[in-house]
Amino acid sequence: MEIAKALDKQAKLLILDEPTSSLNEEDSRALLDLMLGFKKQGMTMIIISHKLNEVAYVADKITVIRDGTTIETIDNRGPEPVSEERIIKGMVGREMTNRFPKREGVKIGDVMMEVSHWTVHHPLYPERKVVDDVSINVRKGEVVGIYGLMGAGRTELAMSIFGQSYGVNFSGSLKIDGKDVKMKKSESDAIRHKIAYVTEDRKGNGLVLSQSIRVNTSLANLDSIASHTVIDQDREYAVAEEYRGKLSIKTPSVEQLVGNLSGGNQQKVLLAKWMFAEPDIMILDEPTRGIDVGAKYEIYCIINDLAASGKSVIMISSELPEVLGMSDRIYIMNEGKMVGEMKASQATQENIMAAILRSGRGA
Repeated sequence: MEIAKALDKQAKLLILDEPTSSLNEEDSRALLDLMLGFKKQGMTMIIISHKLNEVAYVADKITVIRDGTTIETIDNRGPEPVSEERIIKGMVGREMTNRFPKREGVKIGDVMMEVSHWTVHHPLYPERKVVDDVSINVRKGEVVGIYGLMGAGRTELAMSIFGQSYGVNFSGSLKIDGKDVKMKKSESDAIRHKIAYVTEDRKGNGLVLSQSIRVNTSLANLDSIASHTVIDQDREYAVAEEYRGKLSIKTPSVEQLVGNLSGGNQQKVLLAKWMFAEPDIMILDEPTRGIDVGAKYEIYCIINDLAASGKSVIMISSELPEVLGMSDRIYIMNEGKMVGEMKASQATQENIMAAILRSGRGA
């Protein structure tokens, strides 16, 4: 609709800022092909994106910006599109031979959380199931990926597990560390049961942009820094400094407003907030959305460190290479149902998409 509004104005210059961040791969390619058609009609377009394959597919020239400064402009009008590796080199200032850090020697333990026959209905249209008879589990020290196209029900599943913060008419069972849990409809109850949910919408639901890094870092675990309901600001400052160092948050001070940080550093603050809550289960919903490739790698390292420390990690992502590169095991969702489960060693893009397509045909 936003693009249609711009076209209705008969624009000669169209600026698209992360236009595919909420689109699945099919819709993203349709938009890019539409842009190529507009180009033939004489329209000038600027596309801002962290999805390098899309930039290489559609752009004639690619300008790399890092830390507010133009690094270089690459000509992409040759017979072959410029490689993602070439763009990455400009973005991070060096070659990156591995897009995903290796996680070696991690021992995967017993099942930490098990969800069985989980069904959730839409909060406004209760007759509609948004999560339909889903069963999943995650082990200690394991990274479990959940992949699906937009609207598959991944976020609804994650939020419904996290204190039933989305949906109505819940059914099914939840076990944590082998024990049945009857969770109240409360995010606080989920935190007490050592579950954390890193939302896909860090600006809207994850962080208070008008507050400092110090304040945001402690939000999910205020009891540990308060005495008789009064927050110990020295303790709060020390905690923020600790996580600033652990996660390499680039900021002159933990008193910096979160709204002034880059997307990658905002995401690190969001992770710090939930790590400080000391959860056993981390549900990460699109943890690298809208951040550059260098910051992505740092987030991946944090995820690996969480698994290495024995945490159970569920990672939801719309980027299939990311799911394949980071997961020990992968679940595939479509239209609210789990339609496949694969070990990382068996998973390929073709196998995952085939599972989605088969389920769409009702096979």
